Amino acid sequence: MFKRTEQLERTSEKKISTKQLIFLLVTTVLSTADVFLPSYVALAAKQDSWISVLIAFVISVAIFVFYYKLAMLFKENTLFSYVDKIAGKFIGKIIAILYLLFLLHGISLVMRELIEIIANAFMPHTPSIVFYIVLMIAVMYTVSKGFLAIVKLNEMLFPFGMLLLAFVITLSIPKVDMSNFLPILENGIKPPIIGAIPILSFTLESVIILLIFPHISEKQKALKGSIISHGILAFSLILGVLAIGIFGAKTASNFQFTALEMVRNMRISDYIQRFDSLVMALWIMGIYLKIVIFTYLFAKGLAETINSVDYRFILLPLATLLIPLAQNVSESLDGLYTYIQRYFPFEAFWFEVFFPITLYIIAKIRKIK
Repeated sequence: MFKRTEQLERTSEKKISTKQLIFLLVTTVLSTADVFLPSYVALAAKQDSWISVLIAFVISVAIFVFYYKLAMLFKENTLFSYVDKIAGKFIGKIIAILYLLFLLHGISLVMRELIEIIANAFMPHTPSIVFYIVLMIAVMYTVSKGFLAIVKLNEMLFPFGMLLLAFVITLSIPKVDMSNFLPILENGIKPPIIGAIPILSFTLESVIILLIFPHISEKQKALKGSIISHGILAFSLILGVLAIGIFGAKTASNFQFTALEMVRNMRISDYIQRFDSLVMALWIMGIYLKIVIFTYLFAKGLAETINSVDYRFILLPLATLLIPLAQNVSESLDGLYTYIQRYFPFEAFWFEVFFPITLYIIAKIRKIK
């Protein structure tokens, strides 16, 4: 049975179009980037936050080129399959395990973000364990259906998310005071550069292309598609900076859920307002899809690392592990907020910048193909 499942994944589930790749990368980054990121950037760059987004876009595209070149050296394999060929069996296994831990930690962080959003913004009296159990059942069921099912689900929901984003921006623009973005570069270029660091830690989550590259059918177009996805992300994040134009940099930096405050501030008339429930529904769906994607990549990567034929046997023990991990990833929402702001960029640097670029350089020096 496992051999048949593996054969199915090697044939049908590789055929991911460039459009589906773009949708997947945008969902992975944007679903959580809109939660805390605007306040982080506003705190560092203030009215120059839009410059931070542009700096992050240029750097992330440049680094993604290394991802693409590394993936093209091993077109039909994931990072977990070829890292030992580049770095040696022992060091390669260590790097593979570190990436698994990075994915596991990322899942627990995103799970905690989702539960905190639901609990704090809408259902504060419901025990969090109820949310965790329901979430795990839904996540593991979707992951068990395979990568193609995940991609198709994302493809179906993605247009609704983009339409919602356009809706929010359209109603927010009349409230924007452009004077809140002045003066430009009042304190020099340093604050926008500092503000670009947390943005990069999110946009460079596109490093997952090293784990899904064998699934892409038109590999030659993957670089172009990924650059387009980064452009969509940059445009979306610049629109997210509108919160500074509405509330001012100081106020926007004090919000925990800046995007949610923007939505609550929207109204069409005295009778049509309070769109936050609608926005929240699609926001939750985006974060849920990110958890599903990361969970699949972890399960698949662990199966490859231990040379298992199928990844599905990992899902049940993984579900029981993720709930306590997510519950204990931080003591409170403030602790989670502080970790993502101050420490996550340093953690992300190793797995999104250092390891991929170093592995590519070593592969080129050793002329490994």
